[in-house]
Order: sequence, then C-alpha cells, then structure tokens
Amino acid sequence: MTTTTIIRGLTLLALTATPLAADDAAEMARKLQNPLANIKAVMTDNAIGFNTGTDNGTSYGFQIQPVYAMDFPDKGFTFIPRGVIPILGLEPGARVPRIVDGGVPGTDSVWGLGDSIFQTFFAPHTENKVKWGLGPQLSLPTATDSRLAGPGWGAGIGGVITGAFSEELSYAALISNHWSFNDGYNVLTVQPMLYYNIAAVSGMVLSYNAPISYDWNASSGNEWTVPLGLTVGRTFAMKGGHGLDLSIGGYYNVVRPDGAADWQMRFGVTWIFP
Repeated sequence: MTTTTIIRGLTLLALTATPLAADDAAEMARKLQNPLANIKAVMTDNAIGFNTGTDNGTSYGFQIQPVYAMDFPDKGFTFIPRGVIPILGLEPGARVPRIVDGGVPGTDSVWGLGDSIFQTFFAPHTENKVKWGLGPQLSLPTATDSRLAGPGWGAGIGGVITGAFSEELSYAALISNHWSFNDGYNVLTVQPMLYYNIAAVSGMVLSYNAPISYDWNASSGNEWTVPLGLTVGRTFAMKGGHGLDLSIGGYYNVVRPDGAADWQMRFGVTWIFP
C-alpha cells in the first residue's frame, strides 16, 4: 500500500458520496468533534510515518475505532464505549507509542495486529459549557507478532473534556494512562483537539488532532512523541441518516524517540450510523 493509493482512495470516496442537507453535514461534523457525543460510528485514525527505523523506511499505523454511545436521560449520563484495534506495519528499528519501549527488533519489516484497547467513558449530563467524561480502559493481548506487542493484558483510566469557544471554534482533549499487568508498559497519552468549522463550506473543518505520548519506561531522551501540524476534513450527510467523514493532514514530530518517524501523514475515514 502506497501513500498515492491512499490519497486516491480518499478522493474516490469523496467524489462518490451523495451529500444531502448542508445543515445535517454541519451537525454531524460537530458531533464528531465531541468525543462524548451520543453517536454510533466506525472511526479510523491512521498514520503513515516517514524515515522510521534503522533504514529510514516508511511505517504504518492504522486504527479501527468502533464507537457505540448509549444515552440514559433518566439516569443523567451518557455511556460511551470505544474500541481501539491497531493494524501495524513497521520497519526494523521503528518505534511507535503503542508498542513496548525499544525499536522493532530484527532486520525485516513486520505487519499484523497490535494489542487492542477497550475504553469506556461515563459523561454526566450538565448545563455547563464544558462537558467532561471519565472511565476505565482494558487492553487485550491481540498482537499477532511479539514484535508488535504493547501492553498485553493491562488497564488504565481516561478522561475527556470538550466545549466550544464560538460557533466556529470548538475544542476537546482526551487524556489517559495505561499500564500492563506485568509492569512492562506504562504510557501517558494526551490528545488535544482544536477545530475550526468553515461556515462557507458546510461540514468542512480545519483542525489539530494528534496524540502526544510519554513513555514512562523509555530510556532517557526517548520518552516524548510530540507531533505538530494541521488536518483538513469534511463531513458528508448521506441518505437514511448516515454520514461519511474524510480527513487528511501532515504532522512533524518536533520531539521524538530514536527510530520514530520524523514526520507523518495522518488520515481518517469515518462512517456514521443513524
């Protein structure tokens, strides 16, 4: 799979989509900007990392994230379960935040599943402009190759805050720390999100949305991964209450561990259910 192939695929999806009401697209876009929204979707959060590992090769990290929010108005909260299923393609010596500290061993690239994480958030209903949610998470040893192993069996806790500065400008942040039960994995993830909704084009958004990570077990100088960049995306309202969201962006890792990508292309494809 090449970068050109991925860009062509995103373009084809956009061209074949059949948009409906502009107001519906804008509403769906704003729901996607809120991690605590009452929404059902299959999201993807994907990155192509350039100049990784010992040979400065290209590595891939694709994440499938099903979300199925359940609202309990009588109880006064929304329950949001979310899965994170990673598919990784890593070069020798490459390093990504969701695998155990150290570059991929060996001299060959490796493809397969990484360890999956199941997240839950309990978000109380509140009249405050700033909404929040909190909940536990559990990881499962789903890695198909030991070189792609992350926490294996493990657990953690995560929190979300979200709100809006104006009709056009909204924000969110997801903060979590995850530990493995064998003490080999301990990673803090902070994912700040800032969205600017372009009023002239319904459903179009400029944003910063990339995870910052700190590996507590990493060797000195290899703890932080900090990307800086920009994403552009658009949400399309489809027939029957469905929706399609496409996004693409570029990020430079201003701080990174040895073997990590110096820059990355990030893209997402999300299908929203009625």
